[in-house]
Amino acid sequence: MVDIISKRDGPRREDAAARRMIEANRGTITHLADRLTQGGYSASKAAKAAAQQAPQADGKMIHDLSPAGRASVGSGVARVKVSLNDRVVAYDDGSGRQLHLLGQIRRQDGFRYFALATVENGFLSGLPPEVLAPLAELDGQIIDAACPETLLSAEIATRLGYA
Repeated sequence: MVDIISKRDGPRREDAAARRMIEANRGTITHLADRLTQGGYSASKAAKAAAQQAPQADGKMIHDLSPAGRASVGSGVARVKVSLNDRVVAYDDGSGRQLHLLGQIRRQDGFRYFALATVENGFLSGLPPEVLAPLAELDGQIIDAACPETLLSAEIATRLGYA
């Protein structure tokens, strides 16, 4: 695209004439474009028009992630794992979908410990009460040779009834 800058305000006579000619022959131009693209030109115009008419969200979008608002999960068994980035999650083994972010393994003063996913520990939203109650005692559990990550995930799975 080339912008022509002139001292005159408004469109030039040549530009106005070209726009009038294009508007007068819009049907023929559209027909030729559809012929060349096998209907793709009109289809893309219709898709853009439909996208513009779709309702747009104002401000923040809020997703309901509560169990009542979720679709049914896969047919697999619920499992607990510690991921590579030290997040402790409960997930559906069949679909791989995360059920809950249970917490995170954090480091402080040379020690690694389990921080339960609560607002007090800096998480945006806490766990539901039916998940939080059985795991409350594990908040702050030191992770070392006596209690490795595998033992922590097994204990969480047992307390939640996944094992």
